[in-house]
Amino acid sequence: MRTLLLVMALMWAAFVLLIGFWMFLYTPEQIEKDKIFVEEELRPAVSFVKSFKKENNRLPSNREFYTWERDYYNDYSSDLNQDADSLVAGLGRVQYIRNNSDIASDDLQKFKQADWDKDFAIGVWRGDWWEYYYSWTDSYDTNSYSWDDGIIGLIWTTLIGAFPLLLLWYYRRKSKTHNMAQA
Repeated sequence: MRTLLLVMALMWAAFVLLIGFWMFLYTPEQIEKDKIFVEEELRPAVSFVKSFKKENNRLPSNREFYTWERDYYNDYSSDLNQDADSLVAGLGRVQYIRNNSDIASDDLQKFKQADWDKDFAIGVWRGDWWEYYYSWTDSYDTNSYSWDDGIIGLIWTTLIGAFPLLLLWYYRRKSKTHNMAQA
């Protein structure tokens, strides 16, 4: 039974460490994907709004933004046929945020500094989370995966992988101590 436990603990440790090393080795690719995502998904929408504001001395309306968004991203999910501009909502991945009702409820705290009369934000759905551009700080709030994240992930997977081995070692040590006391 002890041998079976040892084999299973070693297999678990090897499996989890393999995943940890794979995640660590994937770090440069993830960092590059994050940079490309900002350049291809967020920055074009931000550039459009900034240039529109410069040319027209105002921010684009929802209809103006989502017309541009439809053409640029080939995203036909927004209903541009609404009579009132405020009813033209972005239903795709890219969101033009001009008031609190446009924000995902989990992220409301990120927008406390916004003055919606002059500010805007762009949100892009990444599949599991939102990434944003905030005009009031001229900054991006993105995943920003780094080498530190890769190292931390490797450390966590190492600890998770080693945990059954530590338990087995503790159990064996306790058993030896118990057997010696009985002898």
